[in-house]
Amino acid sequence: MTTIWTRQTVDAAIDRRAQERSGVSAGLLELDDHPGRRLLDGAKLSGVTAAAWQQASAELAALWTVFEAYQQVLDRVSAMRGGPKARLGDKELAALADLLTGRSVALPRQAVPFERRGLLDPASTQDLLTLDEAVQSMTRAYEVVKKVAVEAEDAWNRLLEPLDELKQKVRSARATADAVGTGTDPVFDRLTSIEAQTADMRRHALSDPLGMVAGSGAGTPARVSGLLADLAAVQAELDQALAARAEFDQRVAGIEEVIAQIARAESEAEALRAEVLAKIAAPGLPPASAAAAHLRTKVADLRRERSGLSWTLLGRNLSALEKNSRVILENARKRVDQVRAPLARRDELRGLLEAYRARAARHGVAETPRLVAAYRAAREPLWSAPCDLAAAEYAVRGYQAAVGAALPSRS
Repeated sequence: MTTIWTRQTVDAAIDRRAQERSGVSAGLLELDDHPGRRLLDGAKLSGVTAAAWQQASAELAALWTVFEAYQQVLDRVSAMRGGPKARLGDKELAALADLLTGRSVALPRQAVPFERRGLLDPASTQDLLTLDEAVQSMTRAYEVVKKVAVEAEDAWNRLLEPLDELKQKVRSARATADAVGTGTDPVFDRLTSIEAQTADMRRHALSDPLGMVAGSGAGTPARVSGLLADLAAVQAELDQALAARAEFDQRVAGIEEVIAQIARAESEAEALRAEVLAKIAAPGLPPASAAAAHLRTKVADLRRERSGLSWTLLGRNLSALEKNSRVILENARKRVDQVRAPLARRDELRGLLEAYRARAARHGVAETPRLVAAYRAAREPLWSAPCDLAAAEYAVRGYQAAVGAALPSRS
């Protein structure tokens, strides 16, 4: 359908183009301020990201070139139209229509390389676009640049957030290591390795975020998690070393107190052993322990090592000795109970025997010949030394059964 160009149709077209230009200008300003574009523009890029941004930068430069030529046409249209009351003749209307619909957007001339020119070909060419074609060209270029900028920003955010967390924790571990002091312990080498890997990954993420996400970066979260786990172990060792350095004397004194408790438990167990061996036949007692003396040797070794070993190793040895001494104390206390157990069982059987005798007495059957004989058979091993616990327990059960048989029903 052929458009009849009147002042009204020209003004309507000019208004539409003015709104279009405002939208294009706003979009370009937003793109110019986009964090991803700014980062790409200022970073030292490599790999996939460098290639993508090189292409996008060329598209962006072309976009601005088209936009400038596009604006020049719209400025000419505005100047030719004049004010709202300006009169337009057929000649002016035709010129405006040509600008608004024809190939009026003249892009800068482009040199044609010599090797691509024929004998009669021009040394340069110039593309002419309509306003609609210019907008289409700018839209296509805008989408290309926006895609790279958005994807780069997203990749940086995904990669750098966990890497920044890792970097901060590495700094903290290094500060702890410095406080502990240098040494030849492998923990320092492990920390240095983690530092190097973290710095390398971060450099790679900064220079080629798109490449890391698309390729090797797919494993970045797992690598960061692995390094965080390794670093946590390193930090724990360094914290242990720092605590050992600050609290060495206090903690050694604590170990010595635990050793004293072990020694008292061992002494108690040995005193009970002598009593049990005198009063109980074949009790099957646990062997005697000399753990306190062994631990005192370990403490003396630890004190000597203080001047020669690194605090990381001293911290491990100190923590291990604390843990072992607590376990040994618990075992020493259990051994006391184990040694005391035969005496406790004998006393339990004595109490049980007397309880059943009292029960028989309440029912007036305690002095029957059968119960008197059963009582004597049970009492004799319980009050003899050494006591045969197995025989005594068998006799007490016999007395229990005899009392049960002698009592009236429902007693």
